[in-house]
Amino acid sequence: MYDLILKGGTIYDGTGIAPYRADLAVKDGVIAAIAPELTGEAHRVVDVTGLAVAPGFIDVHSHSDHVWLDDDRCESKLYQGVTSEFSGQCGSSIYPCPADKLERIQEYAGRSRTDWASGSLQQFMDKVHAAGKKMGTNQIPLIGHGALRCGVMSYDDRKTSPEELQQMCDLLDADMKAGAWGLSLGLGYTPGMFADQQELNALGEVVSRYDGIVTSHLRQQGNHAFTSVQEMINMNLSSGVHVHVVHIKLSGKRQHGNADELASFILKAREGGVNITADMYPYEASSTGFANILPKWALEGGKAAALQRIRGPERAKLLETLEQQFKTRADGDRIYIVHTAGKLSEADDKTVWEAAEALGMSMAEAALHILDKSECHANAITYSMDPRDVDYFLHQNWIAIGSDGRAFPLDPALNKGKPHPRNFGTFPKVLRLAREEGICSMEMAVRRMTGLCADIIGMTDRGYLREGLVADITVFDPATVTDNATYKDPFAKPTGICHVLMEGQFALENGLQTDARLGKFILKK
Repeated sequence: MYDLILKGGTIYDGTGIAPYRADLAVKDGVIAAIAPELTGEAHRVVDVTGLAVAPGFIDVHSHSDHVWLDDDRCESKLYQGVTSEFSGQCGSSIYPCPADKLERIQEYAGRSRTDWASGSLQQFMDKVHAAGKKMGTNQIPLIGHGALRCGVMSYDDRKTSPEELQQMCDLLDADMKAGAWGLSLGLGYTPGMFADQQELNALGEVVSRYDGIVTSHLRQQGNHAFTSVQEMINMNLSSGVHVHVVHIKLSGKRQHGNADELASFILKAREGGVNITADMYPYEASSTGFANILPKWALEGGKAAALQRIRGPERAKLLETLEQQFKTRADGDRIYIVHTAGKLSEADDKTVWEAAEALGMSMAEAALHILDKSECHANAITYSMDPRDVDYFLHQNWIAIGSDGRAFPLDPALNKGKPHPRNFGTFPKVLRLAREEGICSMEMAVRRMTGLCADIIGMTDRGYLREGLVADITVFDPATVTDNATYKDPFAKPTGICHVLMEGQFALENGLQTDARLGKFILKK
């Protein structure tokens, strides 16, 4: 007897082939049968006539690393149909660290995560299990290079010594043995930005031994985007490791309109045998810490050191640099302050231009004031991309879909400021764009957030609807599915996501989250 039959639905199996009508049966957490008409008995039969039955969406670029420690519902992701998240991206995780340098990873993790910062992935998972913590979505862990480098070298802007590099490789090797899927790079952030090609290649060799992946927030996504992609290509050529460009984009006006050239650059490398892939989110604005407006030299030593420079004799030099960055109102209006960590309400929910007006300062002075008062913990949304480039990438079926977001509660009162709408609407938006604007077929849109993501990560038990695979399933209405989140109102729930199942159990039923918390760590075997 089956546990469940989803009856009368249209199967989008994750391969990109044309959808077809079939029943789907689940038993013991796996897909037991897919057939035009299943006649076997089941404990429960759910009529999904007229609805799309797809693999559970896999967020191939997620920052939900540990937010579920505070709120295990993972609402903003689950309501989009996401069942699994590839987390620990952009060089950031709260492990690993040498046993005698734990204070470094505690500082890197931040005050709210001091108790959870760990010497290894295994140690972190042990803490989670011991505390009985639950999660609403699956977490597929990466090891953050920024955390790894910070643990061994702090925030120093220098080349690794042979001993330090070996220590980094040893820590990474141990976490790969424990089930991590690879290494994430945040080469635009401290301390990852201080790494050179030799360091990256050596770490790539460790990951390659486990047939893992190296994901990368590129060193530069604007004027030097092509050389930054080449850095990843070089990493593959040196170590053979699979390299992956996260949130592929072109920032800054000088590179606007060059999406076709960047895509061709990557595709040419692929044709030449380089194992390189990419993902994107369907928005023209990015989101990150506001401190990243500062020059590289100001960020050496991390946020604490940057704050000392803002408050010390180097403030004048920083002010001069920012005055060049914020020359016109247009420069200030392209950066929107999401929140200032509760420290400066006058700047919350305003552009840099608007904040400067409210504070009675120049934009450069206001920017430093915001960083000072928030202790460099303010977050911002930056309108840095050309919509035509975003649209071009959206039409490329080899580019997977990832949110670059985290699992937030839907209640605005439980959030700081207004997060980027990508946290709440990425996957329904892509499905809507497939239906309304023809960026790709609906079946290819499903593939780009399921089977293609599984292939990129290296997962073999999820991402497709096939007999014997884990029954992570998202059921949606292809005629109505849409995003409702905006920059001004990001907390709006999407429309048309009907059911979400994880290992055959309902996590979302008839558009509402159940009490079950079915997420777990998915480890590489």
